[in-house]
Parts: sequence; structure tokens; C-alpha cells
Amino acid sequence: MKFFRKKAVWLPTVPSLILLLLLLGILAASLFFKVYPFLAESRPLPQAQLVIVEGWMADAELIVVANSIRPGQLVVTSGGPITFAQKILHYENYAELGTARLIEMGIPKERILIAPAPDTDRDRTFISAKAVRRKLEEEGLFGQSAQLYTVGAHARRSHLLYQRVFGRDYPLGVVSVAPAHYNLEHWYLYSAGIRHVTGELIAWIYAKFLMLPFGAG
Repeated sequence: MKFFRKKAVWLPTVPSLILLLLLLGILAASLFFKVYPFLAESRPLPQAQLVIVEGWMADAELIVVANSIRPGQLVVTSGGPITFAQKILHYENYAELGTARLIEMGIPKERILIAPAPDTDRDRTFISAKAVRRKLEEEGLFGQSAQLYTVGAHARRSHLLYQRVFGRDYPLGVVSVAPAHYNLEHWYLYSAGIRHVTGELIAWIYAKFLMLPFGAG
């Protein structure tokens, strides 16, 4: 009785290993430099009737949004509770804070609807989208075309979740505003850029493939 047998095994040569590693390196570099454009998608809806603004944006980013709002457009501000300096800021949530700053930037108060989201320890963007939908339904505006403004690499995930809440066929555009804290062309040279892009990539994968049915009730 034999317990072992001889078998020939083909192994790659050193040149073939070098070539394989080189090809894998080129592929990895290509994916690395394309990940930001992928996440920071913009699908503008030029004639949108509504503008949805994530109220946690930095001032420089919010100014870009304010300058893009057309006369007559209604604005909906979103965002959950502010977790720092509430007494100093005098606002309890980012939706209210975003509204106050937009008013300072020249957007009339009567054209802004506030849709604060409840406190949550997960799926904050999804919960904010549900709060915006409820507000639009209360005002009889749900169904009107809308443009979502957000920041940088957050755009693809935010648009995905708002579209999931509003409905696949809802006329919803998205605009990714350039982040205020790092250069888009060289995001990988900034700690803020690395955190933002890698964090949003992981969060998008979760939202796209793992969130349902856990967080979408």
C-alpha cells in the first residue's frame, strides 16, 4: 500500500513573477487613482425644482451651493444632531445650522424647508434621506425633481441612499462639491483626503452590498 505519490508541479519563473507583479501594480495604481472620481460622482439635474443640502458642509462648500441655487428654487436642509458645542452654536442639528448659514449667504428664509434627522448611531445618511422624504410629503412636494448637493467622495453613497429612499425612478440629481480641506488632484497626499476617500469607499461598499436588510427598515 502506497501513502504518497510523486507529482510534477509547475512553478512560475522569476521573470514571469516580475511581470505578474508589475501587471498587478499597474492595475492597483489604476484603481487607486480612479477611486476618487468614482466616489465623487456628479449627475446634475439642471432644471431641478428642489435643492437638497446636507447641512454639515463646511462654509466654503456651502457657499458653492448657495451660488448654484436658482431664483425660485426651494431648498431642503438635512442633517442629524450636532454632537459638539450646541450651547455655543445655538442649534441642535445640522439641518438648522445649514439653514442659518444659507440665510446669511442670501437665500431667503421662506424658500428653505428644514428636515432634521433623529439621533442614530448608524446609517445617518439613510436616516437623513428618510427625514427629507417625510418633510417633502408633508409639504405636498414629494415627486418634484430634486438636486442633491454633498461633498467630495460622499456623493456616490449619498445619492445611492437618497435614491433608495425616494424610489429608483425618482428624478434625483447629485452634485459633488469640491472639499475645502484638500486638493482634489492630489487627495492621496493629504491625511484628510486619505481618511475621506478610504472611509467613503468602505461605507459605499457597505451601503451598496451589506446594508439591506439590516439598516433599511
